[in-house]
Amino acid sequence: MKHHFSITTRIGDRGTTRTLFGETLSKSALRIEACGQVDELVSALGLARASAARSSRLDAQLQELQRRLFAFAAEISAGSAHAAELPQRLDARAVRALDKLRRQLEQTVEPMCDFIIPGENLLGAQLDFARTLARRCERSIVTLADQSEFRNRQALVWLNRLSDVLWLLARQAEGHSRPLHERPA
Repeated sequence: MKHHFSITTRIGDRGTTRTLFGETLSKSALRIEACGQVDELVSALGLARASAARSSRLDAQLQELQRRLFAFAAEISAGSAHAAELPQRLDARAVRALDKLRRQLEQTVEPMCDFIIPGENLLGAQLDFARTLARRCERSIVTLADQSEFRNRQALVWLNRLSDVLWLLARQAEGHSRPLHERPA
């Protein structure tokens, strides 16, 4: 017998939603906004993955970032009161892993001394877009931290490093990036 499934809960019909631990919050609450921004970032990384070669190193790297972001969103949803109850959180080990990836990528990308104009190819542009979403998420998390609604300092460090990694992945995907100020030939 097939179980009937419906994605509609009707909770949102009143402009509210439930957090991971059952707390009802307005959809305008800062924690809900931050969760939504992480969701946008996960989806943007999905777009980039769809442009990357399947089973490539980049595909695997982006999937790992998406998995980490799901855990991050769960921690935001849980709030400070319940974060310690989660089985997975962004921690110093996650920061070290991202830093290791950053160092590896820095070895593959030419040094830049200028701003880069995104869009040399679709994959690079998608990664640059994801980078801007990571920065927006970071601003939301800083706001939550300033209001003591988020206390995981390592998660904030990880998110800051994530935008650096996405910038490097975009440069790698482009192969040759276009600087803001082109040098005369």
